[in-house]
Amino acid sequence: MYNNGYAKYYQNNQILTAKKSKLILMMYDGAIRFARESINKIRSKDIAGRGTYIRKTQDIILELMNSLDMENGGEIAGNLSKLYLFMNRNLIMANVQGHEKYIEDIIKILTELRDAWDTVVNNSYKNEQVANDRAGYVEKKMAIRC
Repeated sequence: MYNNGYAKYYQNNQILTAKKSKLILMMYDGAIRFARESINKIRSKDIAGRGTYIRKTQDIILELMNSLDMENGGEIAGNLSKLYLFMNRNLIMANVQGHEKYIEDIIKILTELRDAWDTVVNNSYKNEQVANDRAGYVEKKMAIRC
């Protein structure tokens, strides 16, 4: 019981202190997790559970769509918007028809997007670290000269 409270506190703290790039990764992870759970609910014939987890997946996909910068994102933002709409339509079909194939396809897309975003975030982080290391080196050199 207490562990669950600490886990929720940690998760809330992680969300509140995360950079936007990390939040997007967390959203992809959540959408993938909920989509997988909706497949479990389809397999167990739990119609209410299926609807709950499909809706949670949709909520995250819609939030990802709302986070797009359509003004500055150009063609990439437009293509992502279309992809998110496609996934949302497929989730509706999965919920209505109870077919897991729709969700399996969405998981593949979400996983590819998540992995691509993770690469961007990690490369950005590495470049930031290199820049910070160089700045620290320059500061030390300047301190030695003074």
